Amino acid sequence: MRLPTLMTLLLGGCALFPLHESDCKGVDWERKGYADGFSGAPQQYLRLSEECARRYGVAVPEETYFKGYSAGYDEWYRLIGSMDRRGR
Repeated sequence: MRLPTLMTLLLGGCALFPLHESDCKGVDWERKGYADGFSGAPQQYLRLSEECARRYGVAVPEETYFKGYSAGYDEWYRLIGSMDRRGR
């Protein structure tokens, strides 16, 4: 019962924080993907690609975003793993 409630809150939270033009235009998508991955956050590609296209006519390059996300997530995961091994 908790998971559906949590998912509803998380997904609903995106609607509370709509994207601004600066979130879509002139963005280094690899860097944005890296930042999302390194923070340990779920990937935001679907939200970004849909909302940026709909609101500002900006296409988010999937391959570029995921290249950055993968690198950031890998680094975050290594960092978390090294903390676990040290007992923190």
